[in-house]
Amino acid sequence: MPDNLTSLSQAELIRIIYEQHDHIQALERQVAELKAQADRQGPPKPPMWVKANVPSKPKKTRQRRQHGYARKCDVPTKQVYHAFEACPDCGGQLGAGSIGYKRQVIELPEVPVAVTEHIVLKRYCFACKRRVMPKVNLSAVVVGQQRLGIRLMSTIGFLRQRCRLPLNLIQVYLSGIYKLHVSEGALVKVLDRTATKGEEQYNKLKDQVRASPVVYGDETGNRQCGKNGYDWSFSTPEVHYLTYRKTRSQVVVEEVLGEVFEGVLVSDFYSSYNTYEGFHQRCWVHYLRDMHKLTQDHKDNEQVQQWAQAIHALYTEATDWQGPAADLPIGIQHQQRIDKQHELEGKLQALCEPWVATNTPMAGLASRGMRFLPELFTFVRFTGVEPTNNRAERMVRPTVVQRKISGGTRSEKGSKTRTILTSLFDTWHLQGKDPLKECQLLLAACQ
Repeated sequence: MPDNLTSLSQAELIRIIYEQHDHIQALERQVAELKAQADRQGPPKPPMWVKANVPSKPKKTRQRRQHGYARKCDVPTKQVYHAFEACPDCGGQLGAGSIGYKRQVIELPEVPVAVTEHIVLKRYCFACKRRVMPKVNLSAVVVGQQRLGIRLMSTIGFLRQRCRLPLNLIQVYLSGIYKLHVSEGALVKVLDRTATKGEEQYNKLKDQVRASPVVYGDETGNRQCGKNGYDWSFSTPEVHYLTYRKTRSQVVVEEVLGEVFEGVLVSDFYSSYNTYEGFHQRCWVHYLRDMHKLTQDHKDNEQVQQWAQAIHALYTEATDWQGPAADLPIGIQHQQRIDKQHELEGKLQALCEPWVATNTPMAGLASRGMRFLPELFTFVRFTGVEPTNNRAERMVRPTVVQRKISGGTRSEKGSKTRTILTSLFDTWHLQGKDPLKECQLLLAACQ
């Protein structure tokens, strides 16, 4: 086909048109043949690297949460505004502003210790012919004639009891954060003074323990003046009472609980707790722990394995029991709990009694189960009683950690200070109070 069609004659143009028409018809016939061939062969297969189209699953409608879990902003103590005074592009005047976004930065202020010097002036009265000066009452900020204020004393007690810091680390903290240098002897005096102020409140904790319907008891070793002694812990869901004694005998249980306690005592199997003649709940964790050790020592003994599984299944049955129906009268509910307790005790007796007088690995734990049979399912009879003594174990754990750090106390006064402060700070924590604030209120009130 010529490049310049405008120079061709009419006859030549007609010839080209007929040639193009014949070519188009040939192409249409070829297309029709290819289409018929493709219909006979079916749709072409996609290449190997092409994934087949899988219909997407319908998206589930997300259940709307009752409240959001995004990080909440704190109430700002200071606000800094950032804005252009003029347009950064042309320098033109800007109109009223609106908030683009906010960002909070949380930082600790660099505040050195505040030393307030109270100067009392005496002035001469020309009428009375004598000098007068006011009597300043500083009981709200300082205890007695000390230099250290109440907030500082409370902070020292908080660092010692709640944070379990040794005295030298408390010195490091006060020096590094507040540029305050306090001697170790001064820290000891602060703790002793705080314990003295809280001794009356500490003694009331014993009365609260005795009035509680359930008490969790435990004891752990400690040292005073290099000699072994024992920390006795008696706690409730809202009170912790810790005392130090040189003995581990039952006289401590009798002293703390006294004759007025009529609740349920939860403890391990230590014999000193046997002096209490009221309702008792023995710790199932200690029993099952020894049961697990028995199964590990006799892995090839099928009788031991089956017996231990049966004991554990009985404990699971007791803990899974939901109790009587709530709409029943109180008397019927209590009777059903007693019946369930006796039923479980009968099942445990049936499991333990055949092995008591035998020469088998189960004899020891079976004898323990029979001996403490009335004290293993007390938690079924009374609501609010836990089947384990884990609460007492958790309460005494910080004391064990502190003992490992310090190695004990150096005097009887030091042991008394430690037990008083531990009891007070733990009780405030259990009651959901701010221990630091409560310590300040204690020091301010005891003036």
